[in-house]
Amino acid sequence: MKCQLCEKDKKLIKAHVIPEGFFRPLQADKKAAEMHTNNVEVYPKRVPIGIYDKNILCSECDGKFSPCENHAQKVLLHNFSEELALYHNNQKACYMLHDFDYHLLKMFFISLLWRASISREEFYHRISVGPYEKNLKEMILRDDPGSPDMFAVTIAKFSDPEFIVMMDPHPDRFDGINYCRFYLTGFVVYIKVDKRPVPSLMKDLYIKPNKPIPVVLRDLHKSRDGALLKDIINKSILRKTT
Repeated sequence: MKCQLCEKDKKLIKAHVIPEGFFRPLQADKKAAEMHTNNVEVYPKRVPIGIYDKNILCSECDGKFSPCENHAQKVLLHNFSEELALYHNNQKACYMLHDFDYHLLKMFFISLLWRASISREEFYHRISVGPYEKNLKEMILRDDPGSPDMFAVTIAKFSDPEFIVMMDPHPDRFDGINYCRFYLTGFVVYIKVDKRPVPSLMKDLYIKPNKPIPVVLRDLHKSRDGALLKDIINKSILRKTT
């Protein structure tokens, strides 16, 4: 079968879109992590090592993503120090991340968006970037993260540490500008998929080289994400007890 990155006829592997490392924090008491969709009627699926697609990449091309995947996990998957926190009206508003490699981190999100778009797995079916797939693929082949506002990335974090389930990614919009939203173990990542400028709401929040990354804290108990996750979890518990 043909690898979708190198376009050579090669044996394809079970390639992850979201790296396996992002699923490990979801595992409790040696039970497999659960993947949830925004459709609360769909029963959650247990995925011991996450969701992979065996029809997109060869081993060599999949391995090219390892450096940026490892860096993204190093930057995000740990308890943030209180020294990184910023407060507003005595409430923690965000963390400011200083220790990161812009090139590696941006390439991770570019590869994440491209792989989700080309995947035919049901979990990623709502991500389709159309003609931008070609742009993303060329950036990956050149190892070029582009300008900060090209596929601009904004990172948020749920303020409640108990809400770390993985939900399916989907399109989103801010001031009419198109984004794709991904959930990564307690984080929500917004990637701009639009030629128009970053909306004013996001202009100071997306990742840039040589500047700290603001990771905005979201209050799940007041957001639509929080209500949705609570509904999903409650229905999941109800199913297991009936």
